[in-house]
Amino acid sequence: MTTATVTTDINIGIFKIPSNGQNMIMNFYAQKKNISVDFVIPEPLLSNQLETLLWCHKNYKFKKVILCSIHQLPNKKRYFKNFISKTQNIEFHFVLEGLKGKGKFFLKNCYIEAKKFADSKKIDTTNNNWIDFYDMFQKNYY
Repeated sequence: MTTATVTTDINIGIFKIPSNGQNMIMNFYAQKKNISVDFVIPEPLLSNQLETLLWCHKNYKFKKVILCSIHQLPNKKRYFKNFISKTQNIEFHFVLEGLKGKGKFFLKNCYIEAKKFADSKKIDTTNNNWIDFYDMFQKNYY
């Protein structure tokens, strides 16, 4: 069984996780799930297309790929379509979200979730306290 972990740029959605942190997260997950990792693939800085993964997949035919988050998926539609067409037979594990699955349907759902999260309204936390947040919650949900 050929398994790879993939490190990407430090910016992963709202998280900032350096590659050594990404490696620790994915290795702990693999150890906990009893998954043997065969390859560690570093994607180039500022890249979010997972092209190195696709390039390596041509030669090694990965069965499983572990990523820290769904936010590491290609975020542009044209790159994502190319990505899912070439990786639909790979079982993906997204550690921070606790998701695991394979196929176009699974990857599309992960892409949609990441997109919704990225497009959501950001709240400025620098000048607020917990009472302000509670008031915002009351206005928006009741």
